[in-house]
Amino acid sequence: MWPFTKTANTNPTLKQRVAEFWHWYAKNAERFYKTIENKQCSDLQPEVSEAVDRWLTGMAWVFGPGENNQGHSFTLSGEGILPKQFVAEYWLQRAPQLPGWTFYASRQASNESRGFTLELNQNEKFQPGEFWVCPYVDVQEEKIDIAVWHPSIHRLDQRIRFQALFLMLDELLGEHGTQNWIGEIKFSEDQLKQSIPIFELPEMIEETQKSHGWVKYAPTETYSSYQLKKDVVKEERTELLRYDVIAGTSRYFRLIGDYNKVHGPCEHPFPDMGVDYIFVPIPTSHFPKGSEVDGRSKIEDEIIEALEGAASGISIGGATGVKNCYMDFMIYDGDRSIKIVMEALKRHRVPKGTRIHFFTSDRSKDVISL
Repeated sequence: MWPFTKTANTNPTLKQRVAEFWHWYAKNAERFYKTIENKQCSDLQPEVSEAVDRWLTGMAWVFGPGENNQGHSFTLSGEGILPKQFVAEYWLQRAPQLPGWTFYASRQASNESRGFTLELNQNEKFQPGEFWVCPYVDVQEEKIDIAVWHPSIHRLDQRIRFQALFLMLDELLGEHGTQNWIGEIKFSEDQLKQSIPIFELPEMIEETQKSHGWVKYAPTETYSSYQLKKDVVKEERTELLRYDVIAGTSRYFRLIGDYNKVHGPCEHPFPDMGVDYIFVPIPTSHFPKGSEVDGRSKIEDEIIEALEGAASGISIGGATGVKNCYMDFMIYDGDRSIKIVMEALKRHRVPKGTRIHFFTSDRSKDVISL
């Protein structure tokens, strides 16, 4: 049974879902801990899977060792899919302090670099010593490209081989490590003589990172800068929202690309999770000439502080355009999040008729006017 009052037209927000999950977990944490201590972890799988499916549908999870091998851990993973990783990060921020437990929002690197076996549903088993990689340092992209050899290279379907490889990389590097460091991947026999066993890859990456002084951030904290081509800005399509953009930044750039590709609201990347993506266009003329970015930032900063203070959303970027300045947000508490944004906009006396728009087609008609 849902702990919420559900109707055909309502869907619990992410904030509600996460609160209910943690209430359930805290109530059962001691029992979970004892069950794992008694080497009966598999007995918990049906119960925990049912809870995750109920409140955090589509997310992956796993029990594991706690920090510094003390106690136990519970990991909620977005499996390298950015909109899901934002959900996992928010879930972690709302985690309670529970004795003996460590919580993670991404798969962690295994403490065992060699002594483990991965088994897929197809009853295929894979061990680290079977994968050999030839690494190439891409200095420009700050990535490590790899050519991979495995004994099954001619026997197994390509999809299964890549699935096993990514699981192996996540075990060795962690979910974020795989995303941050691994670039182009191919299975090959051409460079086998120059290859190294895959369990030596973490050490090679660490040495490369130190020698180049590279710094990596979590995928959810990485911003991309973008701009539209000048000929696009000059075209009549500048009548469309966001087609007047001169330059912007985003930590979810694919959402921007999908919106522009279909000339308006796009498919929701993670529906039915109580997450919404909104943007607020404010006429550029509202700000002093030459200070448009600073003017937008003052409003943006206040909205960010209010949303994060209420655990109701985050900023995912912003942009400056010929006609409008844009502020982009991911919100976690439905109408309550919208109210927070509206109140901040009113305090800054934005022009009458300013509207809040949704990036996604499921809310395309829900344009909110101040």
